[in-house]
Amino acid sequence: MGLWTTVPLTRTNLWRRRGGGVRREFLHRVRSGWVDVRRRWVPGSGAHALRLVAVVLLVQRSSYIAGAVTNSWSPGATHVVSPTVNAAAIGVAVAWSGWLTVAVWRRGWITERLLGVDVLVTVVLLFAQSHSLQAAFATSTENWARKFVMATAATAGAVLVLRRALALVVVVLLAALAAVVVHTGALPPPASGFLDLVNWSVWFALVLHFIARLARAVDEATQRRIEAEAERAADRARFAERLQHHRALHDTVLATLTAIARGGLDHQSEAVRQRCAADADYIRRLAAAEEETSPTTLSCRLARVAADAGALGLRVNLYVGELPAQLPQRAAEAISDACREALNNVAKHAGVREAWLTTEWTGRLLTVRVVDRGSGFDPDATGYGFGLRHSIGERMREVGGELRLFSMPGEGTSVELALAQAG
Repeated sequence: MGLWTTVPLTRTNLWRRRGGGVRREFLHRVRSGWVDVRRRWVPGSGAHALRLVAVVLLVQRSSYIAGAVTNSWSPGATHVVSPTVNAAAIGVAVAWSGWLTVAVWRRGWITERLLGVDVLVTVVLLFAQSHSLQAAFATSTENWARKFVMATAATAGAVLVLRRALALVVVVLLAALAAVVVHTGALPPPASGFLDLVNWSVWFALVLHFIARLARAVDEATQRRIEAEAERAADRARFAERLQHHRALHDTVLATLTAIARGGLDHQSEAVRQRCAADADYIRRLAAAEEETSPTTLSCRLARVAADAGALGLRVNLYVGELPAQLPQRAAEAISDACREALNNVAKHAGVREAWLTTEWTGRLLTVRVVDRGSGFDPDATGYGFGLRHSIGERMREVGGELRLFSMPGEGTSVELALAQAG
């Protein structure tokens, strides 16, 4: 068995260097970690079905923006009376759609707060676009802002419960009606196409609501399968550990007792007494869980930690690679407990529902990473909280390890637990 060396617990000097090199090195470390995580990521984990629905909603918006550009600047177009307002409205639509895309990419889904902003943007676009058109085109297809009503209706149906979604659709449709009345001074006639807008908006809300509900059911079933696989992995790890102990008992204690019972050994001889004493010591260590165990102990503990994170609403993508042949029980406990606290921090502060837990054993250095793609923070500005200092940092220091923290606002957080072994 090797000797585990002490690595001092210090805040990484990454944050003590100033200038552009800090950000470049941080992004290099985080992106390198993400490439590694993605390469080792277990397929089928995460809210993939719901994210696909989000992609459909974003593509729908993009198609409407493309149509707006085509209709506004097509050769011979005369319906736009205020090109400046029209161009500004298109710019707002492009900027908001881009921001929404980034937010969905980071969070994995559309929050109710984002939906509220989307409603506000759609209302602004309705009035701005009506002002930039001739009155005769206020309810025609040239009024591209009306299509954003359908996009908002679809988003509401996917995000909200059905009753609230339909109520929000009614509000947006009333805003569209008000924009027409303010611009033309009269209600749109039945043949104007406004009823078609009502029909399509309601149907988009209904269809996307049931598609999103089905996607959530698929993702929940996937998560249950992942948790069940983690449970089975933990059971297999526990079984392998018990099997190892049973084999050790069979090869030592049981072999000694059998030989004495059959008369093959003289129980009064010094050699036999020493052998019995060594077997007794082994049993005492086994009962007290003080012997150094196989690598399955840490993998079992990490599988349990990943499964338990589901109760926090967190999906954990777990990859346990090669582990050291001998790892002290106390070190395995410290690492698993530190990972549990790191995942607690992700659930509380990161603003995301997914994290990655991976292990790496290279160059006689064990590294366990907990990574998220959440809001991140600046350790220099905010410092380390109680959980990082004590629940994670001190745990690792007590077993001779090190906490390495990499984070930046908007770039996520990587918590690395490092433990080195000397030959």
